[in-house]
Amino acid sequence: MFKIKVPATSANLGPGYDTFGLALNLFNEYVFKSNKSKQLDLSIKDDSNKNYYIKNEDNLIIKTVNYLNKKYKEKISINNLEINVKLNYPLDRGLGSSANAIIATIFGLNYFFDLDLDKQQILDHALKLEGHPDNITPALIGGFTVSQNIDNKVYYEKFPVTDDFNILLFIPNIKIKTKTARKIIEKNIPTAKVSKNIANASILTAGIVKNDIKLIQEGSHDYIHQNNRLDLNKDLKVFFNNIYKKTDLPIFLSGSGPTIIFISDHDLTNLKEIVKKEAEKIGIVNYLIETKANNMGIIKKDG
Repeated sequence: MFKIKVPATSANLGPGYDTFGLALNLFNEYVFKSNKSKQLDLSIKDDSNKNYYIKNEDNLIIKTVNYLNKKYKEKISINNLEINVKLNYPLDRGLGSSANAIIATIFGLNYFFDLDLDKQQILDHALKLEGHPDNITPALIGGFTVSQNIDNKVYYEKFPVTDDFNILLFIPNIKIKTKTARKIIEKNIPTAKVSKNIANASILTAGIVKNDIKLIQEGSHDYIHQNNRLDLNKDLKVFFNNIYKKTDLPIFLSGSGPTIIFISDHDLTNLKEIVKKEAEKIGIVNYLIETKANNMGIIKKDG
């Protein structure tokens, strides 16, 4: 028996659409062990420790198990396999929950059945299931990552994030499906917008490398996806635009949303007050999580 903790992730971070990812010190937990069942035994509990049901056709853990079972049928036997999952943050909130489930399952089965997969192979398998590398990469290796998909292979670079940066997650009681959020992005994007995004992505990356919050803020604006996704919820867009004017900190839609992520090199007390007041004024039910970047990635504990 062993337990793994897989970090939540924030993708895109403004201009880094389908490319940037950031691992957070917020984890879902997975226990892999043998039992006497003659089939896969999967249980999922939410952050209130209540049973959480996902239809089999939507369950990415089951999909990933079946995918690996076909790939490595001579090594894998899902009979007597038990997986217990503890969710510590809500799904469909833009915190990489699908990548989390996929990476956890591949990593867990790799150890459980001695598949001898290295990090690159784990990422390439995960890419086939997830479709884009921005969340799967930091979920596995941690830090701030820049990833791309070339011929179904993940190419990436990792940059450690200073512990001096504090992160605030504004998690509204709104669900946004990634499939829906991807459909509303323009298929033909003007060159001027692309050029601005390239410049901002470069500035933001330099800010991460140099531990410079001002550079990160200067490079935080997106011209490709973020505004369209905010249009999916009028209140969320009003909240984002109002907060953007009230703070000089980097602020992003996390993944496809609805979570909004703030990065600061100062204490978060004043920011939390501003965020709470604005959310109350607009009427958005939410909760806040203070965290930091996670540079370790996935964590495994035996026993």
